Amino acid sequence: MNNLDCIYDSRQSFYGKAKYILQADGTCETYRLYSYGTEVARVEVYRDMIKYFYYGKYSQTTTRHQKEFFKQHDISNHEMEKLFKEGKLVRRKEDFYED
Repeated sequence: MNNLDCIYDSRQSFYGKAKYILQADGTCETYRLYSYGTEVARVEVYRDMIKYFYYGKYSQTTTRHQKEFFKQHDISNHEMEKLFKEGKLVRRKEDFYED
């Protein structure tokens, strides 16, 4: 497991409370986010699309972890709002650079 770094969040660190795992099988890279030991989000990166999965609201701190995780995977604030409402978001390759 790797620690989730603070890049977009104003905190200096998540102090090891937010971690992720990367699994790759040749067709997909899957990133799983864990907050306080619980899986709370997932991103699947394919050659032509990215799938985002949001597992719901747990706490304010876990929401910070989820937002940081998704921002590091190139999601816009508008897309994040939609993801948090629907629980899943799919971006096709042609959509990657739109805002």
